[in-house]
Amino acid sequence: MVPVSTTSEFLLADARAALRRRASEESRTELSRAFGAWLLRDTNLDSEFASLVREAATREGARQDFHAVAILGFGADAGLLAAGEIEALKKGLRRQAGRGVVIDELPAAFCSDAVGVLGVVLGTKVVADTEVTDQVVKWISKFLKRSYDAERTEEWQRCLFAAVDLQLGSLLNLSIPKSLGSADVRTALVARGVMEAGGDWPTDQDAQHTLSLAMRELPDELPHDRAALRLAAVESVIQATVVVGGKGPASAPKGSQPLSERDVRVHDAIGRERFCSLTNAEIMRDTTVKKPLRAEGLDPGEAAKRCLDRIRNAKGYPLSREVSKKRASRN
Repeated sequence: MVPVSTTSEFLLADARAALRRRASEESRTELSRAFGAWLLRDTNLDSEFASLVREAATREGARQDFHAVAILGFGADAGLLAAGEIEALKKGLRRQAGRGVVIDELPAAFCSDAVGVLGVVLGTKVVADTEVTDQVVKWISKFLKRSYDAERTEEWQRCLFAAVDLQLGSLLNLSIPKSLGSADVRTALVARGVMEAGGDWPTDQDAQHTLSLAMRELPDELPHDRAALRLAAVESVIQATVVVGGKGPASAPKGSQPLSERDVRVHDAIGRERFCSLTNAEIMRDTTVKKPLRAEGLDPGEAAKRCLDRIRNAKGYPLSREVSKKRASRN
């Protein structure tokens, strides 16, 4: 619960508007546009996000570069990729994993691209191909720690690199920065499900610091990706719970996040009753839904679990652990 005074309401409204302007400037790269759309899940950005993903999926050879693969990765995590586009992503991941990480005795440019590396890893998890995953893990492990430790790396980028390490199973044990100035980045990443809130950075405190940062710092001084992270964090805090004028909490509806067409088809195939009574693991074992899941390119695994969790969050259904707790209390 984050208290907000009437004066702060106006300051926060101005900050949100300024962040949105900064995070939507035309000068952004295609990867920045995809990253912002993945973070915000705004219905107004759906068509642009889908267009970026479709275009990236058509690239082949040298045109299937690091940014194209990262865009596909964010699209995959958002549930936007069809089966053919998943294959394009898999091909791109293999291609990237074969690239050298040093050019003329200097780290390749992509090594320091925290946003792009996150997109690549998210795509790898959705593909869930053991051979591809091994290749990507070996490739990223060659430069991830060095990029994290580099003097020029900023705190918000270290948060993303640490999140990448978490997604890879904490192979390098990169610590998530705990500074107050990176509270909004942690909040945004927790909201997007790429890391969990920890005891070292209580969610409520990070929420308070997120709003404070938004009202105190000028968005024009932030890189586009940083502004998108802050905006996503602010929106997630506001949607979670806000006390306005001391009148009590105003919670946003759980179903406020839009679903992709594929996620809607998956939802319809499974049905509300199963989501409310079964865990994700039980749904994936259900013989009546295995076929429709596979038809959407979702064999039991991490990609299917992410899809089911997106649907639970969007529809306000209980998460797997909540289903388990409710069942245990009955027993």
